[in-house]
Amino acid sequence: MATWNSLTNKNGIYTYPTVTIPVVTDGALSKISWNQVMPEGSIIVVQSRKSDDGYNWSEWRNCVNGGEIPEINEDTPLYNTKLSIRVIIQTTDYSIRPFFDPNITLHFQPVLVFHNKGDLPCQPEIWITKVGSGDFTMTNTSHHNEQFKFTGLVDGETVYVNNERQDIETTLAVTYRYKDFNDNYLNLPVGKNVFKVDGDADIKWRYQYKRI
Repeated sequence: MATWNSLTNKNGIYTYPTVTIPVVTDGALSKISWNQVMPEGSIIVVQSRKSDDGYNWSEWRNCVNGGEIPEINEDTPLYNTKLSIRVIIQTTDYSIRPFFDPNITLHFQPVLVFHNKGDLPCQPEIWITKVGSGDFTMTNTSHHNEQFKFTGLVDGETVYVNNERQDIETTLAVTYRYKDFNDNYLNLPVGKNVFKVDGDADIKWRYQYKRI
């Protein structure tokens, strides 16, 4: 394996130690970024590959600085998934000195994906059982980042929302959650709806696709 010192030659490859992706989810938004200086006459390429078992690996794929990590998106199950990254640096002349900061930043955001396979927008029923007290927000990243949000939920509380009827119920006695809701009921467009979730909770849906 190459070391950073070996990159003083005109061509060099450095492979980072394998890491385990630190989320367990059915899908995630991902991002990779780094700092570099690439003068004319030099090339810097960052590549990644993944493995679900640590033995069988995908092909190396080029990464885009500030972009999504190849093969890791909202449709990628991540269960103890391994990630390997390498950097390739090439120059045409010893006098050309490209710079690469070895501190690569990786970001993973677990998501929920709702596929509306109907012909019209879907308004599902949803049960939210809060884990730990606090706020709960679902952001539809595929539809103008619209937010469905409750504030001040209590650990163990279950909130039921009928989005079509705009009805809200809670398991807490003598408690009404309308004032703690942002009044943006779920109205999911046809196709894929990718939700970023903030606030720990168990979520259950019930829905029926609408046909013309």
